[in-house]
Amino acid sequence: MREITVTIGGRQACGRGGPLRVEAGCGYRQRMQPKVIFFDLGGVVCRFLPQRRLAALAEACGVSVEQVESELYASGLIEEWDRGLGSSAEIHHAVRERLGYPGNLPALRKVWCRAFEPDPQVLDQVDGVRPLRTALLTDNDHLLLDALPEELPQVASRFDALLFSCRFGATKPSAAVFNQALDAMGSVADEAVFIDDKPANVAAAQELGISAILFSGAAGLGPALDTVLSQ
Repeated sequence: MREITVTIGGRQACGRGGPLRVEAGCGYRQRMQPKVIFFDLGGVVCRFLPQRRLAALAEACGVSVEQVESELYASGLIEEWDRGLGSSAEIHHAVRERLGYPGNLPALRKVWCRAFEPDPQVLDQVDGVRPLRTALLTDNDHLLLDALPEELPQVASRFDALLFSCRFGATKPSAAVFNQALDAMGSVADEAVFIDDKPANVAAAQELGISAILFSGAAGLGPALDTVLSQ
């Protein structure tokens, strides 16, 4: 059974499926009642399966998966696009130029979304935290941002806001991402909860005073949220 770890204002709560224990730490103070919950996309709300995107692009372009990975990922282009250095049209143009992609922009949006498989159990948890406000907070590009409402409506429609790194000019774990996300939701750190599958991102949120949950599976998310929301 997986262990659940939650950071709440300088304390950690840990457990293995039962009630979570809370360990006191330095600097703890009473928190405000949470008003907004930020969910990561790939690895939390959706299973992240990049090989599906790579394979679809390779097949469409008549090249190897290794060439796709080299041209888009190893080259640093994906990281640049995640920081907003490329519109959807510019990403489409680059994929055509580098790989000979034959499809139009709508077709490429479909391919881009192949990397994400929605997790119904997590989506149920998103619904379950209402009436709190919710937002996706993800490191992704304009192409995915434009594609999500049409290609994965069961994901996009669940959230009050789609907050993408491409609009912030930075990626997690940069403090700039979290600060801009809080501003976008009209909240302060004490009113926010952040869920991510990367320890570095969780630690960065906690440094800013945001309650943070390190996601390790849908089964543990409910108890972790209950712990945070009951403080």
